[in-house]
Amino acid sequence: MHRALPALLSTALTVFAIVSGCSSNSDIEGTPLAGSGAEGTQASGDDASVGGSSSGSGGGGSCVSLPPAPIDPSTLPSCCTAGAAHCVPTASVPSGDVAALAACSGGYCVPDPFITNPDYLPPACTAFNGTPGTCLSLCVPQVEQYKTILTQTTCAATELCAPCTNPLTNQPSGACAFVAPTQCAADGGRGSGSSSGAAPPEGDGAPPAAVCPHTGPPVLNPDTLPACGTEGGAHCLQSALVPASLQAQLATCSGGFCVPDSFIEAGGNFIPPTCESLDSAEGRCLNVVIPEVAAQASQLPQSSCQVFEKCVPCFSPIDGTKTGACNLSCDPGPTQPIVLFPSCCSEDGTDEGRCVPTSIISSTEQKNLDADSCKVSGNLCVPSEMLNIATFKPPTCTATGFLVGSYTGVCLSSCLSFGIQGIALAQGSCDSIHTCAPCTNPLTGAATGAPGCP
Repeated sequence: MHRALPALLSTALTVFAIVSGCSSNSDIEGTPLAGSGAEGTQASGDDASVGGSSSGSGGGGSCVSLPPAPIDPSTLPSCCTAGAAHCVPTASVPSGDVAALAACSGGYCVPDPFITNPDYLPPACTAFNGTPGTCLSLCVPQVEQYKTILTQTTCAATELCAPCTNPLTNQPSGACAFVAPTQCAADGGRGSGSSSGAAPPEGDGAPPAAVCPHTGPPVLNPDTLPACGTEGGAHCLQSALVPASLQAQLATCSGGFCVPDSFIEAGGNFIPPTCESLDSAEGRCLNVVIPEVAAQASQLPQSSCQVFEKCVPCFSPIDGTKTGACNLSCDPGPTQPIVLFPSCCSEDGTDEGRCVPTSIISSTEQKNLDADSCKVSGNLCVPSEMLNIATFKPPTCTATGFLVGSYTGVCLSSCLSFGIQGIALAQGSCDSIHTCAPCTNPLTGAATGAPGCP
């Protein structure tokens, strides 16, 4: 066999990267459609001898055009149901092409045009956002893998248009790096790029780096993907396009992960809108489809965000640690000072609570709280230890209370309002700033619902 495919599609058209941003160090390798474009464009001596094309490797050596004889695909086993391709024996497939092809019995599955025509160059087409592309067969595994985001445009029914340039980095994707084996470079060696067919015009030097944040038309139209989430503004992106390091931060959907549209449209190069979060603190609008946002959605304001977003503060209002909301992708970071909930409930000379707006406190919890020293109307004093109810685990205790006798329970902050029942409770085995709250009513045996009880 003469020539199969160049070693193209070697890395990924990674559509978004929530955290990695747009620096030149961003890692987008590991999946197809984002290669450097240089690999596979110049065959080695071994590959050239197998294919029957010129020997020489660009450096002043001679270049002799010896086109191989075409092969009749019908003499080979068929290997693809998505298009016309046949199984070429391993010995006839250049080693540099193997990674781009599907394996078949005794060889690799090569689209028919590359088998029948030694000088075949895939037709040019228009890919993402009107950018140049090349028509590649669905029998190429990585074309089949990304068929949900590639368009057909002017390509044949069994082909899709793969972009010549990775829209994330503006670097060649490798999809257009085809060189006919009979073509020679001016220095007598093998050419390093196609002078015809689908290859994009040569420029002066490397293309510019991707702009961060992204401007212009969407890198990928989310509407071409299945919708996901219940609030809107998100679509299901196949797993291969989502960096492994980010998958744990997203909800799953059929065949992939549920990704906010703003991430997809910008190809990961984005800055979420700034908004006013809790206690007027600086925040960013993030889609509630992100599990960590969804878990706190009831406690976060809508602010100026869209209906499917909440305003996540840049810093935790409890302890001032970064939430990460203002450090995503191209975001330069927060510009306003840290805003903490005011302190309250001074016990033994220390502030044991925080003044929290009632807008983020459930009505069932409000009855156990009071304003204490909180000066802002509508704020209630919440024990600091209970602000993260997911990790709050009060110790067990025993006590002897007025009228109720001995009981077991959990140590809860004395900042809580125990109401009239408080006169029957005691410190028991708790420390001086906690009260032993029973898990069951000593008089009736009914569960009290105290936090941390079984």
